[in-house]
Amino acid sequence: MDRLLKEQVLKTIRSYEMLGPGTKVIVALSGGPDSVFLFYALMALKSKLKIKDIAVCHIDHGLRGRESRADSAFTKELCAKFGVKFFEKKVNLKKAKSDGLSTEERAREMRYRFYKEIAEKLGARVVATGHTLDDQAETVLMRIIKGSALKGIVGIPPAREEGKVKFIRPLIALEKRAIREWLDSEKLSYRIDATNLENIYFRNTVRNEIIPYLEKYNPRLKRVLFNLAEHLREDFEFIENEKLKIKGIIGRQRRGRFEIELKKIAVQPKALQKEILRDALERSGGAVKRLSYRHWKDMERFIKYNRRGSSLDLPGGVRVSRTDSSLIFEHRPS
Repeated sequence: MDRLLKEQVLKTIRSYEMLGPGTKVIVALSGGPDSVFLFYALMALKSKLKIKDIAVCHIDHGLRGRESRADSAFTKELCAKFGVKFFEKKVNLKKAKSDGLSTEERAREMRYRFYKEIAEKLGARVVATGHTLDDQAETVLMRIIKGSALKGIVGIPPAREEGKVKFIRPLIALEKRAIREWLDSEKLSYRIDATNLENIYFRNTVRNEIIPYLEKYNPRLKRVLFNLAEHLREDFEFIENEKLKIKGIIGRQRRGRFEIELKKIAVQPKALQKEILRDALERSGGAVKRLSYRHWKDMERFIKYNRRGSSLDLPGGVRVSRTDSSLIFEHRPS
């Protein structure tokens, strides 16, 4: 493997403390260039990082017919070549129950559920995915366009704990272009998903049209967006650590009602107020992703000026009501 690329992957893994000696790692392998490069990189670094074992997960979403089946065959053959355990799951997103999620969101949910199932089966604690700097830049720009708050603009976390499993992105500081160039130079095969070239999803439009247009004004746009996410993550981590110091501020009442004392939240900086309110809404069953700037301003005024008996409806069917001394978050079934 190219020395510079290998060193960058190693640097990323160590910088974010992604894995330690003796770790079992599951690689999410779609067959595309990024995940194929990730597979080769971890195989090349297995000894140096003292990785105990590497296994592969592949999921066929049933969206692309013959092409999807060819992707599965390719990934299975690659794993057989290296003697790596291979786990596959076939689903049919077209027939999946409608639950209000987009096709992309539902596909992601199914993938991560499958990864966690295999991790539990193998006793593995780490799942590696092939997200790159380009993916990070796209995510940040998408969320800026949609009006996301700080938590959203930090983008894809390089490492994230979800229950007993840690999801890591060892390629998060590498550009797709460099990955593809290395694979091509080594004459290593990979699969291309033709739907990525079609602007059928918002991400595809951002990737294929918006970013190339903006790069006319700043050729380093992707790197700039990546750096923005890194800087904001430091700020967000500070806020999260401060929030832990006051984690008992949200009290629970019976029947899923959550209460926040007004005098406790009123004295917090606005950045912390937002995170406390976000947590209360999430714990109440609300739709945090649908919060807009207007909602934040409404809550700010609600805390500062509204009186006892007043209420405020938030996304996801949560109503916030006010007493003399508290805010009460309660889910109201439709």
